[in-house]
Amino acid sequence: MPVLSRLAALSIAALAALAPPALADGHASGITAQQTSLAHNTLKAFAYDWYARFDRGAGIEALAPNLPDRFEFVYPQATVTSLADFAPLHAAAQDASVASAHDIEEIRVHPTAEVDLFEIVTPHTYWIERKDGTFGDIDIVSLMRVRLGQATVRDPSGDLPKIEAYRVVFENNRDTDVSQNIAQNGSAGFSVNDAKSFVHQWFAATDARDADAIIARTSQGALNIDLLGTRITSADELRTYLESNSAAQVWATHLPHNISVTPTEGGFAVRFIVHFEGLIDGAGETFLTNVTQWQLIKEDGALRLRDYSLTIL
Repeated sequence: MPVLSRLAALSIAALAALAPPALADGHASGITAQQTSLAHNTLKAFAYDWYARFDRGAGIEALAPNLPDRFEFVYPQATVTSLADFAPLHAAAQDASVASAHDIEEIRVHPTAEVDLFEIVTPHTYWIERKDGTFGDIDIVSLMRVRLGQATVRDPSGDLPKIEAYRVVFENNRDTDVSQNIAQNGSAGFSVNDAKSFVHQWFAATDARDADAIIARTSQGALNIDLLGTRITSADELRTYLESNSAAQVWATHLPHNISVTPTEGGFAVRFIVHFEGLIDGAGETFLTNVTQWQLIKEDGALRLRDYSLTIL
């Protein structure tokens, strides 16, 4: 199962079982915080991945699994409520463009009255180069309503997040030549948003204590990881480190933010800030913020982590 599907498939209500019962007892607020962190990282990973698909020119078949049988997408020019309505609209937009990219300012996740339904707000700039020689440099605020755990005809297991509603507000529409912006938005067949999605996938897996999901996103070659003096040079060493950390944690949350991505040859240099909160067996409550530096590379057709260092603030 792909990492994003695997994480979305986790039952948020079952996360309390991640902490040993003897340790988790009396720490309900911390376990709840870990559940929230997992949900937010999973949803932000999904949102970045969704926009990355458009950046890569994905066809309707790559979008359909995340759409329920009925939905409502409201655009300035049209409202669509089914895949049959959405497919020709998406195809027409693709046919009219040479390339496009989404420069995302930030992503916010908000709860709703329903425990499995969330709102995702994404202010961003949409760059498009059209086949008629014109350009668009458009400021947009979008809102998705996304449900976890919903089974559909295209996803009978309910593993994938589903977009039940999508609305956009177009704020500024300029005709600036954005061809260079689009060209600098990717590397090795991936977009900047793929790299940002990767960050949240990684920390969703960390929140879930899913070592398999983390190792699946790690290079199988030599690693260059330095975690406060602990040097890790292979995936096997990383697994040992992860399992040791997990055994000592009663609960833990990870909030990555201010993600900066620079395309490099064959991948991306990624820098971001992480705020950690948790309860460590034998050490008590811990609150830390660090600056993290990564190098992601393309390996076996996927982005994988090779270099990892951090500095505590």
